[in-house]
Amino acid sequence: MRRFAMQGLMRTLLFMAVWYACLAAAPGLAFAQDAPPVADVPEIEDAERMFEDALEAFEQGEYALAGRLFGVVRSAYDLHRKTTAALLMEAKALYREGRFEEVMEHADLLESEFPSSGYVDAARRLREMAEEGLERDIPLPRDLGILLPLDGNDAPLSQALFTGVRIAVDEHNAQHPDRPVRMIFRNTGVDSVRATGAVEEIALLGVQAIIGPLYSSEAVASAGAAERAGVVLVAPLATDERVSGGKRYVFQANPTIVMRGRLMARFAARSLRLDDFGVIAERDRDGISERMAQGFLEEAVLEGRTVRYDTLLASQTAWSRLSETLPRDTILSASAVYMPIVSGESVARIDAAMGSFESMGLGERIRVLGNGDWRLAPNTMRASRYATTYADDFYVDGDDPALQAFAARYRELSDAEPEGRLAITGYDVARFLLPLLVDDSEEALADRVRAAPLREGLGTRIDFEGGNVNAAMFWFRYQDGMVRRLR
Repeated sequence: MRRFAMQGLMRTLLFMAVWYACLAAAPGLAFAQDAPPVADVPEIEDAERMFEDALEAFEQGEYALAGRLFGVVRSAYDLHRKTTAALLMEAKALYREGRFEEVMEHADLLESEFPSSGYVDAARRLREMAEEGLERDIPLPRDLGILLPLDGNDAPLSQALFTGVRIAVDEHNAQHPDRPVRMIFRNTGVDSVRATGAVEEIALLGVQAIIGPLYSSEAVASAGAAERAGVVLVAPLATDERVSGGKRYVFQANPTIVMRGRLMARFAARSLRLDDFGVIAERDRDGISERMAQGFLEEAVLEGRTVRYDTLLASQTAWSRLSETLPRDTILSASAVYMPIVSGESVARIDAAMGSFESMGLGERIRVLGNGDWRLAPNTMRASRYATTYADDFYVDGDDPALQAFAARYRELSDAEPEGRLAITGYDVARFLLPLLVDDSEEALADRVRAAPLREGLGTRIDFEGGNVNAAMFWFRYQDGMVRRLR
């Protein structure tokens, strides 16, 4: 995941601008003059420096960028000491990308224009290899961009997600050698400007799809760049609606906050066949509970259901005094009540809400609907009395052989266990995206992502249902003091 030493998008863009200007001014591959004696060939400092940047990019597998930079070195200046070396290395970069016909053109150019060069024999060998490549029809790899922060405390988090993606890519390439995928990584830091620059940079390299960034703030910034470049970007964790809102090429594999409320209302109406609801949410610092409630309300209305009451509590303490806010008869006027509870104190809030219901004698007379934090309910028998049903975005089956195989491979690569959700999320998102990336269908990749069928991953479910936000979750119910998975 190490990034080559050339820093910053602006320098790369400058190189590209020079490159395209050279193509416009001097089309074709021929040089304007014969090579003078070696003693008369000058050394050009800028070309020398750019050659080193290109060489380092090549050594780190950045063949598309390396080829472009070598091309600038050989054609943007008058003949100099790195001209022939740059021409040969440009051909080598093209070979690594599987562009064999162009390799042969470059090799022929070197031999015809510089017959006395010490690189002629290498050019001839490279030409022979390119001819063999054409005969074997070696496929070109598709490029998958990975944008993650590697600074400070974010490094181990990004490493886990990256390793999950890598395992998926390795599996794909082993199973489909005729449709290989190559990863191109960029470090975004926790910096929106840097993340935006990373998208623009790898878009220049021909990347067709991107996984990342890690956080919502960087994902919001990157989304605009991806949209302008027409590159599909799948944010694996971001839940901010602004990431994909109004976008064609940007997707969120993690359901947004509003979408979570919508999905619960849809499930309650269609699967639980409930007709009327109440909603109790809390005004929290980030507005998460309120936005979930908003999504639930909007979807319930779209489903033709009735919302009997909608209450926004002012603070955490109000959960333990619900009777002061809502009379018992009001609460019971609905068949079920949706209570999205979030924050670091969600366990205390859930316990307080259940205590309020118990004190009002509501047991078994109303159903409770909740979000993922309800998996932490401290009193499972009490939660069972209200048939408490909740949705969660992540779930793993420890007995799943595929999960066990993934964990074994993860240990081989990182010498650690795949703790938490990051590694599995990276794997699941990549497994969803890779078949679509290598599909040769004429349909645009963004449209294929939207239309793809439900993908059951190791820990996530992904189904965009024609939109840009994942609309698949896991559904659970408390029953007899136990949590039972409904779907």
